[in-house]
Amino acid sequence: MLDPDRFALLIVKPDGVAQHLTRLISLWTRDRGYKLRGFRELFLSPEHQLILNADTHTGDQIDRHLSAVFYCLGPVHALLLEREGSRASGERSAAAELAGRFMGDALPHRARPGTLRGDFGALNPVFNLVHATNSTDNLDRDARALFDRPLVELLGPSGARPDGIAQTPHLLSPFKLWSVVADVLTAWLGPKVVRPIDWPADFHGPSHPAVGAALMACARAAQRAGGEDGEVLTGVLDGNTSYVQFARQVPMVDTWHGYLAYTTLRHLTLCADTP
Repeated sequence: MLDPDRFALLIVKPDGVAQHLTRLISLWTRDRGYKLRGFRELFLSPEHQLILNADTHTGDQIDRHLSAVFYCLGPVHALLLEREGSRASGERSAAAELAGRFMGDALPHRARPGTLRGDFGALNPVFNLVHATNSTDNLDRDARALFDRPLVELLGPSGARPDGIAQTPHLLSPFKLWSVVADVLTAWLGPKVVRPIDWPADFHGPSHPAVGAALMACARAAQRAGGEDGEVLTGVLDGNTSYVQFARQVPMVDTWHGYLAYTTLRHLTLCADTP
C-alpha cells in the first residue's frame, strides 16, 4: 500500500534550472536517502503558483508578487522523491523533513550549510533555488498541479519516469551577486554615482555583513544621483518602486540580471534587519 509519508515534492526554481543545478540537486537529495521517482520540466502558470503557495509564506515580509515575473524567466523542474529505508518512530514525514530540515531558510543569509539553499548558493528571497511541498497533506494537491495527475497514478506502472533529467542548456554562468547588482545600477546611473569600492565582493555572497554594506552603498548612490533617479532607487528599497518602473529606468540590461538586481535591492532592508 502506498505510504504518502515516504514521498516529497521538490521544485528546482528558474534560477536553479538556468544554472544547470537540477542533476546536482538530485544527487544531493539521493545522498540524504531520497530516491528520484519522477521528473517533469514545466513553466509555472499563475494558477500553478497560486496552488503551490496556498499554505506557505504567509505573514512574512517577502514580496511574493515578484515570483510571478520570476517564473516567466524560465522553466522549473519538478522532482518527485521517495525517502528510502524505514521511518523511525516519531520521525517526521519525508515532505516535512525536506521542506523543513533540508531546504534551508528563505532568507539566504540564514540558510545554513547542509541545506539546499546553503550548499547551492541561494542569493535572495526570490532567487533561492528551490521550493518544496511542506506536508503530506498537501502532497496530492501539489502532485496534481505539477504532474497533472494524483500521486497514486504517478507511482503506478505508467507514472512519471525519473530517467532523463532535462539537460537544459546553460543560460548563464553562475550568478555573481554583487557584481550583477552594481553593473545594473552603473548602466542606469553611471560610474560616478555607483562606485565599485562601495560594494561587497561577490565571494561574500548574501551574508548579513554584505547585505548591510550593499544597503549603505545604495544609500550613497541614491544621494549622489539625487532627483528622480535617487527617488526611484530609494523606492526600490522601501517597496514603492515596482519592477515595471525599475525596468523602464534601466537601459539595455539582460532580463535575468535586471531581475536579480531588483529583487535583491527590494529585500535588502528585510535581510539587513533580520539577524
